Amino acid sequence: MKQLSFFLLTAGLSFNFCFAQQVREVSNNKRVQNNYPLNITVQPIFLFNSALKIDAELQQKENKNAFIGGLEIYTGKTNLLYNNTNIDDENIDDEVNGFGLNLAYKLKLKNSDEIRGFYFSPGITLRNFKINTKGEGFYTYNEGGIEYITYGLINKDYNIKGALVYGNIGFQKAFKSTLVLDIYTGIAYKNSTRNDDLVLSRDYEKPTYGYNYNGYLIQAGMKIGFQIK
Repeated sequence: MKQLSFFLLTAGLSFNFCFAQQVREVSNNKRVQNNYPLNITVQPIFLFNSALKIDAELQQKENKNAFIGGLEIYTGKTNLLYNNTNIDDENIDDEVNGFGLNLAYKLKLKNSDEIRGFYFSPGITLRNFKINTKGEGFYTYNEGGIEYITYGLINKDYNIKGALVYGNIGFQKAFKSTLVLDIYTGIAYKNSTRNDDLVLSRDYEKPTYGYNYNGYLIQAGMKIGFQIK
């Protein structure tokens, strides 16, 4: 009987020791995972261009830098920013629909376990959207092998593809380990589809934020969001 009791006591102590070890290992693993959170942010400035941009930033475990993936969704009317820039001021009913995909890498200028500090971030954005022009405007038509330009009512779709290559510098900080704020500026080069008919009556290619602008530009913005630990 004493031997059986001793055996049960020894087995119980061994089980408790192993269980405690596993609990500590799980706890340690969770602490390690918490050091490398996923940040989800939005960029409010894109709303002025009838777009919503969402970024997901995944921290790396080794060097504390991060990978960034982003999605842009374009939908709505274009008159918010372009009403005073178009040639005939008839763009009040124009609409834009499409999407963009962004890939970037964030290099922290100072390694830190905290989400705080300055960084450099190179990246690329690919966009594909459609502008539907409505109202009055110039357009071309072909008759007898000759191309003519006329003015009148239009309702036409223009497909625009574009690429943006950039390098940003910025500052990021997490408040109370939940709220994330990111302010950045940088230089970029943008290349977009040019359509002669669209250029005749709309100025979407002239401002640097324009849908089919081509050339160098300075960009700036702010991201706000939260951490998922």
